[in-house]
Amino acid sequence: MLDYQTQRQIELFLFEEARLLDDGDFQGWLKLYEPQGIYWMPSQPGQTDPLNVASIIYEDHGILSIRVQRLLEERALVLTPMPRTTHLVSNIVARTAEDGGFAVEAAFVCVVHQDVKQKLYSGRHAYELVRNGDTFRIKLKRVSLMNCDGVHTPMAIPL
Repeated sequence: MLDYQTQRQIELFLFEEARLLDDGDFQGWLKLYEPQGIYWMPSQPGQTDPLNVASIIYEDHGILSIRVQRLLEERALVLTPMPRTTHLVSNIVARTAEDGGFAVEAAFVCVVHQDVKQKLYSGRHAYELVRNGDTFRIKLKRVSLMNCDGVHTPMAIPL
């Protein structure tokens, strides 16, 4: 079990990530990732292989950079009007990982608002975090949707 201060720092880091996404600060969000960081959304419950089994999203830092660039383009028609989100993060449990980093799990709900439509996503986040000065960086973020094996429209805003 982590000491209170480290647990609280991790919680605040996850809350800051949610705030950056909700504020539309996608460049700030991208800076939370390690240069080799991965954003992964499996397509099956309990999926362990992101490379040999199709995933909803599996993006390294380079592809995440392209995603952020597209979100910031004014001409992105699919994003007119720009979707807005409300991220709720709770039940955060963190532990020290074998590599000296941190393994973190959290429950989440994300509501995506666009024009008159709303979509609701929920599930669990699993992170591999590493220390970066007095904060952290994301090595891996796994977004396990409750309905990951359902049919999904393209997701422009990260969950």
